Amino acid sequence: MTDTQARRDTLALSADEVQSRYGIDLTTAEVLRHALRHVALQMQLKVNTAALSPLLSEVNDFGIGLLAPRDTERDLDFDALAMASAAPAHYVINQFYARMAIEHWGVERFQPGDVLIYNDPYRGGSHVNDVGTLMPIFDGDDLLGFAVAITHWLDIGGPVPAGMGAGLQRDMYAEGIKLTPRKLYDRGELVPENLELFTEQTRIPDITINDLQVIKSALQIGSDMVLRYARRYGTDLYRAAAQYTLDFSERTVRSSLLEVPDGVYESQDYLDNNMDGEPMLVRCTVRKHGDNVEVDYSGTCREEWGGYASQWSDTVSAAHLGVVNILDTTAMDLNAGAYRPIHVVAPPGSCLSALPPMSTNAGHTMFFTKALNLVKLALSQASPELAVAENYDDVGVLGFVGVDDRAGTYNPFITIRALCGPFGGTAVDDGCSMTLVEGGNCLEPSIELDEEAFPVLVLSREFVADTAGVGKHRGGPSTEMIVTPQVPVHMTYQLDQCRFPTQGVLGGGDGARASIVVYRGGLDAWARGETLPAAEVMAGFANTEDGTPASYTEENSPGVEFRNSKGAGKPVMPGDIVVLRLPGAGGYGPAAERDDEAVRKDVRDGIYSSPAHAVGR
Repeated sequence: MTDTQARRDTLALSADEVQSRYGIDLTTAEVLRHALRHVALQMQLKVNTAALSPLLSEVNDFGIGLLAPRDTERDLDFDALAMASAAPAHYVINQFYARMAIEHWGVERFQPGDVLIYNDPYRGGSHVNDVGTLMPIFDGDDLLGFAVAITHWLDIGGPVPAGMGAGLQRDMYAEGIKLTPRKLYDRGELVPENLELFTEQTRIPDITINDLQVIKSALQIGSDMVLRYARRYGTDLYRAAAQYTLDFSERTVRSSLLEVPDGVYESQDYLDNNMDGEPMLVRCTVRKHGDNVEVDYSGTCREEWGGYASQWSDTVSAAHLGVVNILDTTAMDLNAGAYRPIHVVAPPGSCLSALPPMSTNAGHTMFFTKALNLVKLALSQASPELAVAENYDDVGVLGFVGVDDRAGTYNPFITIRALCGPFGGTAVDDGCSMTLVEGGNCLEPSIELDEEAFPVLVLSREFVADTAGVGKHRGGPSTEMIVTPQVPVHMTYQLDQCRFPTQGVLGGGDGARASIVVYRGGLDAWARGETLPAAEVMAGFANTEDGTPASYTEENSPGVEFRNSKGAGKPVMPGDIVVLRLPGAGGYGPAAERDDEAVRKDVRDGIYSSPAHAVGR
């Protein structure tokens, strides 16, 4: 097929073409295409309004939506048909995860009202905390697809509370409870023995009992709404609309890909450390031709013990999102059709395609984000208009585990905050100062909510001057958060870019490095505005003699060591102050080309301390 032919095939279809190709009129096809997205959003709203876990009610760390029917004549095979607007990392994974569960269970065994539950990362998932559920949608004996969800559970058992224990979970057997597909509901009736697998293995069973039922209700909403549309328009037209919806997204992406110059583009980056403290190389080659693109992660380092690995489904999802996030795909629906033109190579045994028994629980967030950003950095070489400097390139995690005795009772608690950070500069404008990476698209819960629910105080949160990568369009600045616990806790943290700065593009400057330090017993001095005691580096560069922060000069400077930027089980006492600083984001283009008025505003707003800093001098 020539480029001209490909371009013609990707353009919007006429009403006659839609009728001829799909057997449905264009108006009905468009009504149902938008209706399917509406169904998914209603499913999400149910979880948001009824879940007890803040990861579901506030953060949106879940994916929920619909799978298409299986219909060989229409090339439908339980494809991810419509997804809500929560975590995009689950858009693609939902298809792999759910379809492998369906095949494992057997399509012929499903009955109306059944709900399957599963969480094995090596069956198309992400990590054990992301639990998959699905419900068949029947119209009589006709299976019209599935309502599906992936929800992140705050605690899934195992030796590390909340499950994010980089370096502590050596293999997958230490991650927590892992379930092959089984019924949570049998024809609408709760299966107690399978519910008890969760309530007996988690530290927060009250939240678990509620939220499992909420998810079932959300799936039921999806099933009921689909049936109403199918019965109103007929199941044949519903199938036609499903085919049209998937093809619509495919045409949108193919059309956008035709605007990207053909070529081979490469990028690489490092994860701060593995279990032994050594950097981990991640490589990406993007091969673009016509309306297809291949993302190849060959050359990436091997999988590592201790949670420093992810599995193929995470990597495929990251590659897909990396491509569509850099294209003009504003009209694209969130479904599997969008990913048909994107082909992914993830060598088995690499840190991006781990093999059992490697633990992937902590690695899920680290490598997903890195794999996604490498696609953007590679495609940035294709055209200045597409170039995007590196964002904070991490799902930074800060969590505390302990016993809350503030009310005179003793209640175990787990709090995890996925941290938003800055984005890199682009051809259009400066980088955003604070949002979650594309794979998450989640929200941070309010500080007031966290302080009410958990014995943790946030003393300060603000942007840090002179941390944004300079450029014609600068990156966003670092965010610094100061936290203190009110009870003895163990701290969990996962942070990247503490060792290597975020990358600028087309002559833009790099962003500042991240770090975590603790001031032992420093709360009183902080409250009085006095000098704090010496800082102890938890993550970042430290003086080997006393553990205080060290200025970075080079990796092997005498008397300086790098302290791993991922850890769990670190004790922090009341009165201690934890200061977490996210990295700054990279800049786009030479700083000398920055507009004088933009420099003036940056200094006024405290992004830079002086005009000289704003242009990298």
